[in-house]
Amino acid sequence: MHSALFVAHPKTANPKWEKFLEFVDAKLMPLKGVARLAENVWLVDFHRSPTALGWLTSLADQQTIAYGLLQFEQKPEWLPVGFDPTSIVDQSVA
Repeated sequence: MHSALFVAHPKTANPKWEKFLEFVDAKLMPLKGVARLAENVWLVDFHRSPTALGWLTSLADQQTIAYGLLQFEQKPEWLPVGFDPTSIVDQSVA
């Protein structure tokens, strides 16, 4: 497996969501191979950061955040050709 999308499904009334985001920012955002694509979506490249998915699932389980995974056997191909969100220097979500 090359990479995976991790999609968190926070319940609107879950007070632990903010704590989850704080943990994720502290643990994962400095790592190469982890791109935050939206507030609740991360792309994890196993070749560059093999432990990141474990951190995401563990942190979500600790904070009772539901999540889903979409696995990619090969490197995702982004359209338009040449766009790759993992190459963005500032990976914070505006």
